[in-house]
Amino acid sequence: MDIATFQSLMKELYFVYDNERGIHRTALWLGEELGELMHELKKNPSKINKTAVAEELADIYAWSASIANLLDISLEDAITKKYPGKCGKCLHNPCICAKNLP
Repeated sequence: MDIATFQSLMKELYFVYDNERGIHRTALWLGEELGELMHELKKNPSKINKTAVAEELADIYAWSASIANLLDISLEDAITKKYPGKCGKCLHNPCICAKNLP
């Protein structure tokens, strides 16, 4: 499923509820999902449950789409503009920016 199709699906499924909830409370749900992801990722790498991580990532993506829908932002356009196939700073793929080094 492409980005625009997914965002449209989230709008079809949840826009009425998201709109009623409002942008601030919808953003709180996104924050909660980020917290759940971090809870899983802080474990020893050998104990990380990849299924749980995948579910949290999907939830984060869904809540991000909900926020974009509330603000009438196309995620696909935003992602394409921000990440056009090369680093926006060094203009290389893969990125060679020194700031990305540990």
